[in-house]
Amino acid sequence: MSFRIGKTAVTVGYEAAAALTAVLILDRENRVICCIAAAILHESGHLLMMRLSGVRARAVTLRIFDVLIEAERPPGMRADVWITLGGVLMNLLCAALFLPVCLRLAAANLALGAFNLLPVISLDGGHLYYLLLSRRFLPKTCAVVVRLTTFALLVPLFTAGLLMLFRSGYNYSLLAISLYLLAVLMFR
Repeated sequence: MSFRIGKTAVTVGYEAAAALTAVLILDRENRVICCIAAAILHESGHLLMMRLSGVRARAVTLRIFDVLIEAERPPGMRADVWITLGGVLMNLLCAALFLPVCLRLAAANLALGAFNLLPVISLDGGHLYYLLLSRRFLPKTCAVVVRLTTFALLVPLFTAGLLMLFRSGYNYSLLAISLYLLAVLMFR
């Protein structure tokens, strides 16, 4: 499904729409709705920072596990840092605003914002880490360092996900996220 908002093309992949529908049907405690709201706020933070930095979004694509935002032109280093931090800052602001009203929504925003700061490929923290390294090292060296850091962080995350699953008997969320990030690392 594709449509336009102003000059920005928005595409929702079939897999993303199907997965979202299935999750919403199966989510009896409305936990996923809070996570989806936090994710929408997160991506809105990136778009807001792009707007404030004078960078126009050409396309937004909602895929099954992530959102791809394409800019009309590459941002400068400072703008790139602020655009990358925009999602996390939006989540932290919303966590503070929702805390007195809805603890579950505040927790989802705080968790998403904090998790996105991990220096892991495909997360905002990984992009910030790359930008920081690129001030001193060649792009190829930065990419290798970020990949090694990602692997070093995914091992304990995966282990914690397994422990969480075995102890709870049903909570597989951290394990699933770790496997997704590992797949991104392997196929990127």
